[in-house]
This record gives sequence, C-alpha cells and structure tokens, in this order.
Amino acid sequence: MSEPIDLLKESEIFAGLPEAKIEQVLAISEVVTFDRGAMIIAEGGQPDKLYVIQAGMVEVLVPAGAVPDVPGGLTAVVQLGRGQVFGEMGLVDQGARSATIRCVQDGTTLLTIPRDAFWRLCDEDHHIGYVVMRNIARDLSFKLRHRNLPR
Repeated sequence: MSEPIDLLKESEIFAGLPEAKIEQVLAISEVVTFDRGAMIIAEGGQPDKLYVIQAGMVEVLVPAGAVPDVPGGLTAVVQLGRGQVFGEMGLVDQGARSATIRCVQDGTTLLTIPRDAFWRLCDEDHHIGYVVMRNIARDLSFKLRHRNLPR
C-alpha cells in the first residue's frame, strides 16, 4: 500500500499530513480506471468526489465561449497528470462542477475520495480537515491570482 501513500504525499492537497493521517484518507478512498475519451466529470454536475491522478492523464474542458477567440463546443485548457488533483472545489462547497474532465490516456487510474466520507473523517479528525482545507485554499488562491494576471 506504499504506492498510494507516496501518491498522496506527493500531492499538494495532502502536503503536510503525516503518514498515519494519509492512511486514514486512503481507508475511505477507491481506485478507478478510465480509458481515453471517457467523461469523468461533466460541467454542471453535482460534486460527490475528489480525484487524485495515480497514473495517466486527463484534460480539463470548458465551454469554448469561456476562452477568448475559440468558437463553439468545448476546449481543453489544461492537462493533468500523476499526483494532480481535480474536483477539489466539491469538497469546499456543493456548487455545480465548474468544468468537464475527460480522460486522454487508456488505463488512467484515479484515486477517488467521496465527499461525504471525507467530511465525516474531518469531523472525527480536525487536523486532516485543517491541513487539506488550508492546502485547497492556497491552491485556489494561486489559480485565481494567475487567472487574473494581464496577458
């Protein structure tokens, strides 16, 4: 089980959690595998899980109208790989999913953490909740700052 532990240790969202706390998070998680083209999250859907990429790659898609000079449909804005996280906003609030996530490599393996189980864990162990929410806040702040930089 050291591989998933190493994965979460490498992930920014779980940075600073001791191994024993990471094991608690892993106890509520599940590993799922997707093939190229599979839709993992649909924009507007209800958040129910956080995802950590164990192997493979996904792309984040937004409506093309949200990207200047790109007409119609969806457009990829970023690709994510091992150790990167998506669906984290769903841990913070219950707002609709903000983007579509599609698998771009066969055999992409994701560690999924159910939102409700994660909140129960945080109620039982406030240290886990504090560290993860601090890391999410730091990450979202970074994304907002860089999104608003003049181009």
